[in-house]
Amino acid sequence: MDTSSAPPPKKGLGVLGWLGIGCGGLVLVAVIIIGAGAVWLKPAIKQFVADQKTNPVRAAANLAVSASLGQLEMVAEDDVKKRYTLRQKTNGALTTFYWDAQRKIAATVKGDFSAIPADANSPDTPATPGEPAPK
Repeated sequence: MDTSSAPPPKKGLGVLGWLGIGCGGLVLVAVIIIGAGAVWLKPAIKQFVADQKTNPVRAAANLAVSASLGQLEMVAEDDVKKRYTLRQKTNGALTTFYWDAQRKIAATVKGDFSAIPADANSPDTPATPGEPAPK
């Protein structure tokens, strides 16, 4: 009996081959998901860029509604004071986007228009960037 003979050669892919196939598959799935997301969000992003200079608060609120997969809806709009309230459809929670004139940024607060801090809309500060202060 000759037990010193070499074992038969392995058939199929080795561990590194299967690891490469798995990682390559994950990368392919990620590319497909990112591509589909870009196509789906393109109109919302295009509108966001267009609105960003004229009304950054509306731009942020609209982008949030567009990106929410139907989970958010705009329930109150005030273009003059630049404030917008969104409602979450699943639990009814309200979030208000508003222009914080003191910090000169678009901000959010939980609740409706009444939840906006009183000092956020000071009459001696501009309503939007680059806009002259009211007299």
